[in-house]
Amino acid sequence: MNLDVLTLHAAASLVIFVATVMYLLDTLMSKDSSAGRLWASAFLSGTLSAVCYLAWLLLPAAWTAVALGNGAFVAATGFIWLGCVSYNRGALRGPVLVMAMAITIVVVSALAAGPDGGDWAGAVPLFLGNALFAVLGAIETRRGTIVRRWSSGGLTAVLIIEGVWFLGRTGVFVTLGPDSDLFRTAFDTRISALLTISLVLAAVIVTSVLRANESALRGLPDILRLSVDRHGVLLRESFEVALAMICVRAAEMGEGVCVIAIRIDDLRRVSTAFGPDDAEQIARELWASVRRHAPTMALVGERDAAGLVAAFTTTATADVRRAARMLHERVVTDLSALGASVVPVAGVGMALSETHGYDAVALVQHADDAAAQAASTGEQPFGLTGH
Repeated sequence: MNLDVLTLHAAASLVIFVATVMYLLDTLMSKDSSAGRLWASAFLSGTLSAVCYLAWLLLPAAWTAVALGNGAFVAATGFIWLGCVSYNRGALRGPVLVMAMAITIVVVSALAAGPDGGDWAGAVPLFLGNALFAVLGAIETRRGTIVRRWSSGGLTAVLIIEGVWFLGRTGVFVTLGPDSDLFRTAFDTRISALLTISLVLAAVIVTSVLRANESALRGLPDILRLSVDRHGVLLRESFEVALAMICVRAAEMGEGVCVIAIRIDDLRRVSTAFGPDDAEQIARELWASVRRHAPTMALVGERDAAGLVAAFTTTATADVRRAARMLHERVVTDLSALGASVVPVAGVGMALSETHGYDAVALVQHADDAAAQAASTGEQPFGLTGH
């Protein structure tokens, strides 16, 4: 089947339009954050670009539509980058100025070609602008807050593909020209339309997933909703947000914070050797047991599928080592009572604010590292991590 340029442009425009409408409706209904609004602007820019290119195909006399379409195309990739910067709480003034300058250059170069510029008016600045913002966006997805989300890898892949493709398109366009066989085979408008459809669909899915998790990761929205399971265990992002607030308040009041981590790192081997039912039973009991035996006012949250953490404030007279020891003993007792084919080693680790400071992430990491070491060696420290 051989599709002409107009048909492919229409298909790409339809995909972009539907994606934009759905994304904007979700943005309006969820009162989205800055990152979500910037990503919505990216899809709006993509829609404007598609409309401009369709106008040019249908009305060749409207040559200025190419310049506007080029600028909107680059803006779409630029807004994806800006959304990632905002997600990471980065300053936006510098990136906005860079994006504005790049779009201006793209539009002016296309307008400078005049009515005789044709399809490829301002092509090189267009290609390089998209490649630039795609690369910057890919780099931004590999740092800061956004990199914690596994789904950010999908956005990284989308942007890398776009950046590499546009760099290759630039090289072939400059060296061989748009009429060369290589350009027509791998980089012409038909390939661009198909690639646009694929990348837009992937970008919509990935940014939607990222946006859904942003409020918990960034913390402190106007209304904060914490997620907790039926045992009273906070999900990871909720636990991180709650612990960060407690650490700030404890530091202001001069109180200590203790984080105790419990890990079972050989659940996968249990599943392989004795079946997934035994592993699932052990994991469920670990969840319930830690919440049941943790200090009454402690926050209990998940670390991952094999580990949990409990956090609470302490005083100078509190015996936190005893609390860690008792929690470990009771968890092991509960796991032994299951009657499973094997009782895996449960490791315990602890971190105190007086040693590691009031950084919530650092406290959890130190405690979890100690618990992982205890689980792998079987030696339970019942003291400060690293001791």
